[in-house]
Amino acid sequence: MKVKVFALLKKYDYAWLVLGISALAYLPHLNQFGYFRDDWYLMYAANALGKNVFQQIYAIDRPLRALVMSGAYELFGLNPLYYNLSAYLLRLLGGLAFFGSLQIVWRGQRNANLLAAILFLIFPGFLSAPNAIDYQAQQVSLCLALISILLSLKTINAPRKRWQALVWILVGWMSFFYLGLVEYFLGLEALRLGLIFLLSRSAADTFWQACRKTLLNWLPYSCGALAFFIWRFFIFDSERKATDLGAQIGKLIQSPLLISVQWLKTLLKDIVEVIWLAWWEPLFSLWNISLRLREFFFIGVVVAIAILLTILLLKSETPEFEEVRENAWFAEAFGLGLITVIAGFLPVILSNRDADFGGLSRYMLASSAGAAIFVTAFLRQFRLRQAYVFTVCILVAAATLTHYLNGLLWARASQQMREFWWQVSWRVPQLKPETTLAVNYSHTAVEEDYFIWGPANFIYYPMSRNPQRVEPEVWGLVLSSENVRSILAREHRTFLNRRSIITYLGYDNVLILTQPTLTSCVQALDGQFSVLSAYEQADIREIAGESHLDDIVLDVAAPIRPPEVVFGAEPKHTWCYYYQSASLALQKGDWATVLELKRATDRAGFAAQDPVEWMPFLQAAILSGDYDEANELARLIKKDSQLQEQACRVLQTLPALNAEAADYVKDTFCVK
Repeated sequence: MKVKVFALLKKYDYAWLVLGISALAYLPHLNQFGYFRDDWYLMYAANALGKNVFQQIYAIDRPLRALVMSGAYELFGLNPLYYNLSAYLLRLLGGLAFFGSLQIVWRGQRNANLLAAILFLIFPGFLSAPNAIDYQAQQVSLCLALISILLSLKTINAPRKRWQALVWILVGWMSFFYLGLVEYFLGLEALRLGLIFLLSRSAADTFWQACRKTLLNWLPYSCGALAFFIWRFFIFDSERKATDLGAQIGKLIQSPLLISVQWLKTLLKDIVEVIWLAWWEPLFSLWNISLRLREFFFIGVVVAIAILLTILLLKSETPEFEEVRENAWFAEAFGLGLITVIAGFLPVILSNRDADFGGLSRYMLASSAGAAIFVTAFLRQFRLRQAYVFTVCILVAAATLTHYLNGLLWARASQQMREFWWQVSWRVPQLKPETTLAVNYSHTAVEEDYFIWGPANFIYYPMSRNPQRVEPEVWGLVLSSENVRSILAREHRTFLNRRSIITYLGYDNVLILTQPTLTSCVQALDGQFSVLSAYEQADIREIAGESHLDDIVLDVAAPIRPPEVVFGAEPKHTWCYYYQSASLALQKGDWATVLELKRATDRAGFAAQDPVEWMPFLQAAILSGDYDEANELARLIKKDSQLQEQACRVLQTLPALNAEAADYVKDTFCVK
C-alpha cells in the first residue's frame, strides 16, 4: 500500500508542487476577506430580491454572467469565504490545465512547462484575487478557456477520434461561454491557435503544410469563438459604451493616426509591464506597509517554503537543462509567449482601456499566460545552472511574497470596513428612509456611491423598498467637487439608474459619517453643533454644516445588529464603543449615561486617540454641572488650539446651556 501511495505521489508530483506554491500565495488570508467594491451592490441586490436579480444587473452588457453569479449565490449565499475558495480552486484548475496543454506540445520539457504553469498561476501583476465575488466570472472564464484549450490539443493528439465531434461541441460551448463572461479574454484564442500550430508542425514536412494542417485542426475548435464574435458585435446591443466595440472603433475612424499611435504606445507599455515590471513593481509598492513582528515571522516561513518547493521542482532537471539548448524549444517558446502577450492585450487596447497594477490588473490575465512562457524561456537561457536556480527561486519567492502582502492589505481593508460599520451600528439605532449618507472612510477612497449605501442598507434596510426592482431605502453620495457644490446649494435630489438599481442623490438631506484617521472613531456630524477633528479632510469641513443628525432615529424597539456573515463578529468593546454609546446618549439628552460611560472608560483604561472624541463627555459634564469632570476634559481639549476655538464657538450655542454653564464655557475656552 505504501509503495502504491509513493508511486502515485511521484507520478503526480507536479500537482503537489503547483498546489503548494499557489496555496502559499493565495490562502494565508483567505478567511479574512469580506466584501469589496462592486461586491456591495451585487450581494445587496441578491439578498434583497434573490438570485434572479443578476439577470437584470448584467442584461446591459454581459448577460451570461448572470448564470455564473446566480449559480454561485445559490451555492454560497452571502458568505465571502466560499467565493474566495471557489476563485482559488478555479485558478488552480486553470493552472493545471495550462500545464497539461504545454505538456502535449512540449512533452520533453516537463520542468519548463511546470515552471511556466507556476509562474502563470502566481502571476503577481493580478492583484484583485481577493475581490472574489465580483471577479468570480473572470475566474470561471479563465478556467474554462484553459480547459477548452487542453481538450482541443488532447483530441487532436489522440490516436482514436471516436469522441471528436462531441469534443468539438463541448469546446465550442466552453469557448462561447468563457468569452460571454469576459470578452477581452479573446486573446487566449491566439494561445490555442499557436499551440495547435506547434502540434501540427511536428507532424508536417514543410512550414506551409504545417499551416494547412493547423487551419484544418483549428477550425472545428474556433466555432465557439466565431459564434460569440458574431453574436456579441453584430446581434447583441450593448448599452455600455465601454464594452461596445463599435463605439470604440468609431474613435479610431475619427482620428486614425492619433489613436493608432496611442494604441501602439499602450501596447508596448503593457508588454513591458506584464513580462518584466509585474514581477517587481507591485512588490515594491506593497513593501512599505507596516508589519507586526508576527507577520514578519509568517512572511519568512512563506518565502522559505516557496523557495524549498521551487528547489524541489528544479532538482531533477539537470540533464534536461543541458540538452534543451540543442532543440527548437527556445524559439517556439519565445514566439508563442510574445504572440500570446500581444493578443491578450489587443481586445483591451481596442476598447481604449489600459492595464495597470491597480484596479485594472484584470486586463493582464490573458496576457499573463504568454508572459509565463516567455519568462520561462528567458530564464532557461542561463548557461550557469546555479544562476538559473537562484533567479527562479527569487522570482517565485517575489511573486509569492507579493500575493501574501497584497492579501494582508486587502484583509486589513476588509477588517477596517467591518469595524467602521459596527461603530455606525452602535451610534445609529436606525436611519430614516431616504437619508443620503456622505461617508469618509479612513482606509479607502469612496469611488462609487454603493461603497456607502451597500453596507448601510445591509444593516438598516436589507430588503428593497420595491419588490420588483432593487431600490435601497438609504442612499450614498461620493464627495466629488460637483456634489459638494450641490450639497451647499441644497439642490433637489437626482435620480440614478445603475444596472437596474434605483438610487438617488439627496443633496438636501445629508448625514455625514466620517473617520478622519485609522485610529479615530467614526463620527456622526451634527450640522448645527459640529466640532471637527484636526485631521478632518477639506471636503467634509466644507459641508459639515449641512449634516442632518435628525436623520438618526432614536426611538427603536431593539438595537440593530449588522449581519455577521457580511460584517464579521462584533468587535471588542474598546474606546470607540464607549464613544459611540456616549454620542448616542448625548443626542438623546441622557447626560448621566454619558458621564457613567466616561467613568467606565477610566476604569478600563481606555482613552481617545483623536482629541475631538472627548467632546460628548465634555458637553455632558458641563450641561449636568459636573465641573470637576469638565475641568479634566477641558485640559485635554485645550491641547489643540483649533479644537479649543471650536469648543468656544459650539458650546456657547447649546440650547440647554444655563447662565452658570455659559460663564464656565466663556472663561474656560474663550479667554486666551
